[in-house]
Amino acid sequence: SLDPICFLETPQGKVYDTGLKQPNKRIDTLDKILADKEYLVDGGFSFADVAVASYLLYVPQFFQGIDLSRWPNVVKYMKRCAERDAYGEAFGSNVQQYLVAALEEMGGEKKKLFGMF
Repeated sequence: SLDPICFLETPQGKVYDTGLKQPNKRIDTLDKILADKEYLVDGGFSFADVAVASYLLYVPQFFQGIDLSRWPNVVKYMKRCAERDAYGEAFGSNVQQYLVAALEEMGGEKKKLFGMF
């Protein structure tokens, strides 16, 4: 489960931080899996992506400023999932735009001024 990796909780169940601020072998493995795949299952976006991306995409929403760039393939995957029309319909365009911009920054992508600078 990604829950104990993405969200650190007190014994009372209150989330106080994310485990993604530190290296994590499971996320390292996910990053390797995504090195040559757009989505988790061959054939395109699937329920597996809904399950995994939903946890991952909550992290930058709840912990703004988090840097996940140590996992570049995970960041690209998260961005692909957040860019989907269905994601924007489900979570709203403001959330979608925020996440895409945050993930672009984490991935070292900068929008070019006038498409060239």
